[in-house]
Order: sequence, then structure tokens, then C-alpha cells
Amino acid sequence: MQNITLWWACPWTLSVAAVQAGGLGMVALGAIGMIAARSGARRARPGGLALRLCVGGLLGVFLVGYPGYFVFDGIWPGYYYAPVVTAKNVWLLGQGAFIAVFLAGAIIEFVAVDRLLRIATTISQEGAA
Repeated sequence: MQNITLWWACPWTLSVAAVQAGGLGMVALGAIGMIAARSGARRARPGGLALRLCVGGLLGVFLVGYPGYFVFDGIWPGYYYAPVVTAKNVWLLGQGAFIAVFLAGAIIEFVAVDRLLRIATTISQEGAA
């Protein structure tokens, strides 16, 4: 209790950080996909499942982590600061499950972007020849 850190003072820091990092990752993958599309590579259906999984995962992390904290605190008062292991585990596992949903969407999108970049490379090599 002598060294109070941000994690101790703000329990929802994990969920906010996950949403920010995940959003930045989605922007990066989207930007690379747009750059690949400029060179002629097209995907069958833009967005789709990967986008829904990423958005759903990030929304879930935020809802469980931030507003969910107050719901859990209403059920188990002071659970975050007291040794209420069941409450902490359920709360963290809920966030972890949604992070896994986000990661599944990010992996699907990464594979799609990788495919687009390979097609774009082939198109640019054929154009140079």
C-alpha cells in the first residue's frame, strides 16, 4: 500500500490501454490495406468478419473493463482493492476473452493484408517487366 501506482488507482487502465492499442493496430492494418489496394490489389469483401471481430472485441474489453468495473464493484464491494479472488478472476477473464476475440480478428485481417501485399508485389513486378 506504500507504493500506489496507476494500476492500483485506476482499475480500468488495462481496458483503456487495450482499446487504444487495438485501435492503433486497426488503423495500421487498414492503412497498409489501402496502400496495397492503390497498386491494383483488390480483396473480395473489404471489412467483413475481421472488422466485426476487432470492433466487437475492443467494445467488449471496454465495456467489461470500465463500466463493468462498477457493476462488479456493486456485486463485490471493493473487490479490486481487497483479496476477492473470484471477482478479480471473472473480471479479468472477461477482458481476456474479448482481447482474444480482437486478436482473432486482427490475425484474420493480417492474413488478408499479407495476401493483398503479395498480389500488389506481383502486379508491380509484372508492370516493371
